[in-house]
Amino acid sequence: MGRRIRDEKCVIREFRIRPASHRVCRYEFEGEGLSAMAKFLAQPRGKIKKYDARKAMLKEYYKLKRLKNIIDVPEPIDFSSRFNCVLVTEYIPGKPFSWHLKNEKNLDEKIEVIASLLSRLHRSTRSYYEKEEDFKEIRSNLKAMPLCSSTRKIYEQKLEEWQKSPFLDKNRGCTIHRDATPANYLFYRDKAYAIDFELSTEHGNAANDLGILCAEIFHHFARKGMASTYVPHIKRFLRSYSRDEKEYHRIKRVLPLYVSYGLLRVAWREKKTMHREYLINRAIELLDRLPI
Repeated sequence: MGRRIRDEKCVIREFRIRPASHRVCRYEFEGEGLSAMAKFLAQPRGKIKKYDARKAMLKEYYKLKRLKNIIDVPEPIDFSSRFNCVLVTEYIPGKPFSWHLKNEKNLDEKIEVIASLLSRLHRSTRSYYEKEEDFKEIRSNLKAMPLCSSTRKIYEQKLEEWQKSPFLDKNRGCTIHRDATPANYLFYRDKAYAIDFELSTEHGNAANDLGILCAEIFHHFARKGMASTYVPHIKRFLRSYSRDEKEYHRIKRVLPLYVSYGLLRVAWREKKTMHREYLINRAIELLDRLPI
């Protein structure tokens, strides 16, 4: 970045990005026509506070390095453990999918672009699926969620049944985003850029990314009292992602597990008690759709 700046003494303006899981700032180099993003991994702002910040910083930097030839991601520029484990990346001046979802502006068009991005990510990084690690991650987050003991027990019992399911094929793994929320896809000049790869894994189930995004879309419409309205958007998303009918139905068999998990993630941050309980109940109901 420094090599591209003509005046090293130029004024640098800082803009805080909110909401964000960490302290995130955009730095604008006045007169240079350049901006950069800085994420301080050692300064968490989300619900998860305890983790190895340096490890997360390095993981995300090198993950972006590997993925930039597969999908559109911000160019990783540099990192430093000395400054609160900062990761510096290119600034993408686009609007997040969360904005398009909120305003329902060109929604299906944006959904199709994200489906294409995830399809390239998953198909270009094929590996094996670490089922045990996947369920360990779900259970780890489940422990941190504010669920009553009876609800937690019911959910864990149903989760165990899913873990035994042969439909979660260990031969079908890939690199997944694992934080496929609307805020983590930016649209700029008709392209979708994926950001925030600190949670990414190389041996996940592709349905994880699909299910979490589906849960977010459901949440948007359910909050307006129009839950059923989300169905055609989800169908378009899955159809756009799937290569053929066989893959479409294979995804639909296991999708309820990850939509359920996605709804719990949404409920975790939901402030309205009634809607939070609604999301939790829907999450439990979805786990009853175990393939047989």
